[in-house]
Amino acid sequence: MTITHPGRLAILFLSGILAASPAIAQDDEEGAPSSTTVELQKLVAVLQSDPNATSQPCVDALTELHKTQDTLEAEQKRTNDPDVGVARDVLETDFETAVQSCSPDATALCEKNGNDPKLTRACMALDQPAAPSK
Repeated sequence: MTITHPGRLAILFLSGILAASPAIAQDDEEGAPSSTTVELQKLVAVLQSDPNATSQPCVDALTELHKTQDTLEAEQKRTNDPDVGVARDVLETDFETAVQSCSPDATALCEKNGNDPKLTRACMALDQPAAPSK
C-alpha cells in the first residue's frame, strides 16, 4: 500500500505513540488508560488498514494530539511544573477531538470492509463498548 499524503503517515506513527507514551490521558493514578484513549486506539487500528481513507480533520486532530503528548512529556520531566495539570486537560480534549474527527473515517472503512481479516477484527473491536472506568 502506498500512502499518498505525508500527513497520513501520522496514522501509522501515532498508533505506536498511543500504545507507548507515558503521557496518555489516564483516568486514575493507577495508570489505567481512559475510555477515550481506548476508543481512539480502536479507531486508529481500523484506520491503519487504509491510511489514505483518513480525512484531513482526523489527521490534523492526531497531529495536534501528538504535539500535546510531546509537550506534556517535556513538562512532566520538569519537577513542580504547574502547567502539567493544564497540559493533561488539553491532552484529554485532544483525545476527544481525535475520536470525534476519526470516527466517521473508521466507520466508513468498516462499512466497506472487504476481505481483510485484520480490518474485520479491528472493526469488531470498535463495536465493543469500552470497559467502564473505576
